[in-house]
Amino acid sequence: MMARFCRYVQKVFGLGEQVAALHDQRRQPQLPTASIWTSVFAMDILRLGSLHALESELRIPNRLDALTGPRKPSADTIGRVYGLIDPTQQVGILSHINHRLGRNKALHSAWPLRFLAVDGHEFFSQ
Repeated sequence: MMARFCRYVQKVFGLGEQVAALHDQRRQPQLPTASIWTSVFAMDILRLGSLHALESELRIPNRLDALTGPRKPSADTIGRVYGLIDPTQQVGILSHINHRLGRNKALHSAWPLRFLAVDGHEFFSQ
């Protein structure tokens, strides 16, 4: 199911190219910034509550290799490096996704601006 979702996200949004262009302030990174960003993306789409829950998912062999690559970051590394990523780069990615959803008529709005609120503290989902 995750591989299917990854193919969809790549086909519709071209997320792979956008994430590959991300960079942070590290001089000689051992893990690519894209690996860190996609780990957090996986945490969001899997609705995991913390970086430690994500780390336990990443430690399962072959679980999220399609997103993060073969070398998995630890929860501490994810938190430290994610704080170094320039927020304007992420806003650009989210803006592109928002624009694409509008072009695909997934978000219906007569106004030129869209606002989307995401609450990450749900205990149950439907």
